[in-house]
Amino acid sequence: MPVRVRAVTEGIRFAAGVASRPSGVATLWKTATGGKVVGCLPSTPVPELLHAATLLPIALESPEDLCLFSGQIDAWLIGADPSPFPAPPVPTPRFASPRVPPVDVVEALDRIEALAEWAGAVSGSPATEGALWKSIRVYATRRVLLGALAERCALEAAFLSAQERRDLVRAGIFLPPEAHSRLLSLILGVDPDPGAIPAEGEKADPLVVLARRLV
Repeated sequence: MPVRVRAVTEGIRFAAGVASRPSGVATLWKTATGGKVVGCLPSTPVPELLHAATLLPIALESPEDLCLFSGQIDAWLIGADPSPFPAPPVPTPRFASPRVPPVDVVEALDRIEALAEWAGAVSGSPATEGALWKSIRVYATRRVLLGALAERCALEAAFLSAQERRDLVRAGIFLPPEAHSRLLSLILGVDPDPGAIPAEGEKADPLVVLARRLV
């Protein structure tokens, strides 16, 4: 089997393993980094804030996903409205994130700053401006690669099976974004860093950049 084909096959197999048994990723990540895992119910539109504070955000898709992470979640980011998920254990740190969009950038920035403060308190490593820009770049890169994956699958029906594509996308819920981008670039056979954000664009306050996403 050619090296390239073998690498893609192994990448697809790895994604399937992560998608079906994601708790192993959390265990390895915590062991390797000493960091903490945040369960997001529902997913957060600004995972960069958590990532910049050296946390691993995991956006759980359904109540069934909760049983996959017994004892692995160190803190919870939850919606303020009633959630279909069971309430997380009370002793675990929690941040209530309103589901209603903010009325303007000022309110959005207040929410962003509150979340950033909470994330820093949970991790013990507050997000710096440099770390925030790095996280923004990392997540932007992954979005570009996910877009490239969707495009490739639309153009080439035989490129991946429906299950393989689902596994590859779902693996990104649990993997650190850098690792998921490397996996995507391997499958696509492209540069792992497509330059999603030019360096000269990093002149604004990163918190304001993220706040504008909420409005």
